[in-house]
Amino acid sequence: MIDPKSPITHSTMSSILINRFYSTSRGFQLVCFSLLSLLASSFASAQDNDRVFPAKGGPAIKGKIVERTKDKVVIEVKGTNQSFPTNEIGRIVFDGEPQQLSRAKDLLAQAQVDQAIDEFKKIDKESLKTDILKQEYDFYRGYIAATSALRGKGDTAAAKKILLAWATANSKSNNFYAASEKLGELEFATGNPEQAVKYFGVLAGSPFPDLNIKGNFMVGKALLALKQTAEARKKFDLVAQAQVSDVPSLKLKKLSSIAAVRADAADGKPEMAIQTLEKMVDEGDSTDAELFAEIYNATGNILLSMGNSDEAILAFLKTDLLYASQTEPHAEALHALSQLWLKVGDNQRATDCKSRLAKLYPTSAWSKK
Repeated sequence: MIDPKSPITHSTMSSILINRFYSTSRGFQLVCFSLLSLLASSFASAQDNDRVFPAKGGPAIKGKIVERTKDKVVIEVKGTNQSFPTNEIGRIVFDGEPQQLSRAKDLLAQAQVDQAIDEFKKIDKESLKTDILKQEYDFYRGYIAATSALRGKGDTAAAKKILLAWATANSKSNNFYAASEKLGELEFATGNPEQAVKYFGVLAGSPFPDLNIKGNFMVGKALLALKQTAEARKKFDLVAQAQVSDVPSLKLKKLSSIAAVRADAADGKPEMAIQTLEKMVDEGDSTDAELFAEIYNATGNILLSMGNSDEAILAFLKTDLLYASQTEPHAEALHALSQLWLKVGDNQRATDCKSRLAKLYPTSAWSKK
């Protein structure tokens, strides 16, 4: 404090004012710097709000996605990049993503397709502010359309058109393998196995063992439908030889062994094929609907090729009565039964099976045969 009685020279007063000015200026600068730092931090936090959910569960990884390809997604977390193979990602939620889209993704992951459709319908694409969100919207639009069509509740041609347009424009997307798989399923279900081979081949050519197995199995099934049994068996052998331990891949190995039995029967070994399938029934778990539906359909087809209509009916009836939850096998069983009942003179049951096939699976290739 300045003593009013003390003599103050001009130079003394100047020094005091200058010191006060710089002191006040420095404080102001510090306040401004702190405010700017806080704002920058808040802005960065707002931008680092992408989330990657692991396929096997667990907490989401939150940060900023800096790279996406069909094989990996890289997310920056507090200045450090973390890379995730696409086959290990359950789903991604992007910064600014509408809740309806996030919920639709979550519901699809839980196989609650109808609920996912209801949520997706609430999304206004025009409100999406980034190209990434618009790309996500277009992918899920096609994916949901394809899933519905495969369940007999949609237009397969329209779904194929939407998904193919997306895949053509986004071949480097982390969703590319999922799109290829759905396109293959659409082609196979609508009686175009030669096109299905192409799409399933994308999975077979991926760098991930679980996708390799799925791709080779589906390519093998398509080749079997084309009656290319030798080529189909090569694919099934690749699946059988794969060293894997995850549950879905082990299931595909079992399904592949059933498909290989069909190939053996087609090559003139039906009795041996029937014995193999009977052993699978004895040793298997009958609660495994997917596996047992395939076993009984394979048995029915082989018995039919041997001219044993009565036992073939019994095999297909097991799929119809016990495993109707399996869409594709059930459609196949209904188609076979509609012909077999007619063959043994039961027109009423034949008509019933044909009617149920048309009602439940109107877009299936089995409905058109």
